[in-house]
Amino acid sequence: MKAVVCIALVCIQCVVAQHTTSKYLLDKDTKAPLRAATIHNTNDYTITNDDGHFVFYSANDSVTIKMLGYETLKTTFKALSRTKDTLYLTPKPFQLDEVTLSNKNILQEAYNHASTNYPMEPFAEDFFLRCILKRNGELVKIEDFSGRIKRDKLLGAKKNFSFQLLNMRKFGIEKKGMRADDFNLPSLNDLFQWWSNVLFLSPKEYRFSGLKVIDETHQQVSHNPKNEEDNKSSIGHFIINTDDYAVKERIHKINPKIIHKIPYTKKLFIKYRTIDYFYKEKCEKDTKNNKYFIANAIVNAKVEGYVGEERIVYDVSFELIVTHPFSDLSTFKANVNGKKELFKLEVPYNKEFWKTQNQLPLTNEMRNFINKPHNPKEYHVISNF
Repeated sequence: MKAVVCIALVCIQCVVAQHTTSKYLLDKDTKAPLRAATIHNTNDYTITNDDGHFVFYSANDSVTIKMLGYETLKTTFKALSRTKDTLYLTPKPFQLDEVTLSNKNILQEAYNHASTNYPMEPFAEDFFLRCILKRNGELVKIEDFSGRIKRDKLLGAKKNFSFQLLNMRKFGIEKKGMRADDFNLPSLNDLFQWWSNVLFLSPKEYRFSGLKVIDETHQQVSHNPKNEEDNKSSIGHFIINTDDYAVKERIHKINPKIIHKIPYTKKLFIKYRTIDYFYKEKCEKDTKNNKYFIANAIVNAKVEGYVGEERIVYDVSFELIVTHPFSDLSTFKANVNGKKELFKLEVPYNKEFWKTQNQLPLTNEMRNFINKPHNPKEYHVISNF
């Protein structure tokens, strides 16, 4: 009987130790939802969605909520349990003349401090990943992952990855028969290579503008191609922490001035080109390792194709959310081929997991797409649930 009681007490303690909170986060002045704000403690991370909503789980009672340009909110699960469903972050007040713009080349300082600020040795992290593909505005593929990645380093032109996928949810339709406009998603390797590849931009190719103050510890450097005729160069910016010269945010997007100059790639029966892309990456500093990691990253692209006279537009988007940076490397076990096309990966569906997780909730549009009857004579339905 004592043994049973002890086991019961241990189980109760395990349950109690896992805290959870669900809130909406808004701008205190405008009441607008704050998207991609970071919620974290020393163990766990998450971000807010487009509506400013987040669900945060952790065994650690502390909670920090922050976003560039806003006052940081430090609280606890216990305190949050006594608050309303909506939280507010206060914009940081500062006078422009109170902020000293450094005469240093701040971007060069960021490059000089890269090996100090970012992990340059193997590490693992836990992540959620969402992939969405639309054809002429209509959903055709949805794929969600939870898993782990082992990186040999964070930065560099060539990086090596291994992947351990834990859960997957996918649903898609493909028209039967051979189609000239079939769109293949990239591989995990391709996708993760994109992220962290645009930190180092050559001053021979890009012009860097004057500094823009974000707040007292963050400044923005914008970049534009020196050659306006170059259809491969992008525009965007870096937001840099002036305390340690870490790049906190990177935006890389298509230069609208050169879209009409982008050539088509021609194949049998089809020609296509990318007419828009947007890349955003946010980095946070892990307090345990004192290193920065990619906390949230987004890639959106629009591809235009012509089959004969028919114009087809594909919109593809990817979002990465890292929930446990620098997780236990010794327990990592690769189980998938990272070079395989995303939608061809096979991982069993875990109904209970996707029912209870809150990092990647299905939208109404997604639910309607999944529940809609698709003509079996016209479409193959590809799903793992």
